[in-house]
Amino acid sequence: MKPFYITMILLSILLLGCADKPVAGVAESDPPRAERKFEFLYSADITNIPENAKDVQIWFPIPQSDENQKIDDVRIKTPEGYRVYTESEYGNKIGHIHVKGNQPSNIPILLSFDVTRYEDRGGDYLTENVDRFLKPSRRGTITTEVKEAASRISQHQDEPQGKIRETYLYVIDNMEYKKEGTGWGHGDTAWACSAGYGNCTDYHALFIALSQAQGIPAHFDMGFPLPPDKSEGAVLGYHCWAHYYLPGRGWVPVDVSEADKQPVLKDYFFGAHDPNRVKFTTGRDIMLEPKQKGEHLNYFIYPYVEIDGVPHSDMTLSFSFKDFQG
Repeated sequence: MKPFYITMILLSILLLGCADKPVAGVAESDPPRAERKFEFLYSADITNIPENAKDVQIWFPIPQSDENQKIDDVRIKTPEGYRVYTESEYGNKIGHIHVKGNQPSNIPILLSFDVTRYEDRGGDYLTENVDRFLKPSRRGTITTEVKEAASRISQHQDEPQGKIRETYLYVIDNMEYKKEGTGWGHGDTAWACSAGYGNCTDYHALFIALSQAQGIPAHFDMGFPLPPDKSEGAVLGYHCWAHYYLPGRGWVPVDVSEADKQPVLKDYFFGAHDPNRVKFTTGRDIMLEPKQKGEHLNYFIYPYVEIDGVPHSDMTLSFSFKDFQG
């Protein structure tokens, strides 16, 4: 990890105080949040489009500014026309390509933009309809195993902050970060409970379901990680993280899978997200705009394609970044 970023993270831990009581919100007396400025390139090539296809629709996510990142100079290049929409449930921004007749064999998309990403210490945003984040997703179900685990976690803790801390530690202690076989990566709590391993999606699905089972709202964000020890290069895939909500504190960030991968930062990631990331979308079970014919999307980070109303998964993806110097 770059000395600058590890120093900023550890400094934040010391200045924020005990990690058992993370500060949600930035006061004037708080130290400046660490930040990272970079250009991000998101490339997708939709391939193997049949010659006889009559209707091709492509949806792709477009990041937007929020309390923890500033998105500038969004550039979208594709040989086909596109429109930009905002879906109603979470406010995610969506690019949409619709081609009828005379289909090309492939459709490339290049999305690039500039980012200033800030360290996330939480805050009182997204406060409208907070209770909707008590509702589990279709795969992030509150199973019998989740209920039993949540009950054990809660029995020795009276306050929500204590319960959520124990929840965080429970997931770290009961999950292993690895990608073997099939079943991982879907954010399926039944899988997480039985297999006990997976990627960030599985870790945070379990954390969110356990939180919801204890009456604590929690939500899921999806984006991409940046290597902290490089200033440019390829990004191999997505990353996801979570927030939980406490009245009077707001939305508090957690990154359970990174905490398990980097034990030295376990306390830091309970109450903060580093700036080595960019968020694309929020939420699960997403209905796109315009609405797709298929089922709600489990999550939305890669393009979703329908050809004549049938999902199509043939595509080539690549992602890269370059830090701005100075």
